[in-house]
Amino acid sequence: MRVFVCLGFLLAVTAANAQGYTTTVNRAANTVTTTGNGYTATTTRTSTSSTGATTYTTTVTRAPGGYQPMGNGGYNPMGH
Repeated sequence: MRVFVCLGFLLAVTAANAQGYTTTVNRAANTVTTTGNGYTATTTRTSTSSTGATTYTTTVTRAPGGYQPMGNGGYNPMGH
């Protein structure tokens, strides 16, 4: 579980344009979810082998209308 807390904390700290972020640890579901700036990142423990090796999966989703650094029109080189 310490790994989950560290992953969630690092995601929140290293995010560009640090604004308001919320990190939630759900021990029952083995997940850490960080939300902010129009994105949600969820890290889930997916398996643990008999040797103790653990596999994690991180999913990042963008909320509709989330952060768009280049505006709604996207990237337009040379004004095109």
